[in-house]
Amino acid sequence: MTIITPSDDFKKIMKKLDELEEKVENTNAEIFQRAGKKVGRDIGIAYGLIIGTILSIILPNLLNIMQLIIKMSH
Repeated sequence: MTIITPSDDFKKIMKKLDELEEKVENTNAEIFQRAGKKVGRDIGIAYGLIIGTILSIILPNLLNIMQLIIKMSH
């Protein structure tokens, strides 16, 4: 089956399809960007908690060691 369309109508339809495709691509890009930001935030929170926990264990011990060094040097 062959359909013949006037070239002006075909060009208009193709232009509308291109515009719709661009809108879909932009929408998908925004969705993935938001998802990426959420994942990045969650990773940052996890790293912060891990580093905070490690430092809360290490810092008091370092302070004790420094106090001992100061006492020994006097």
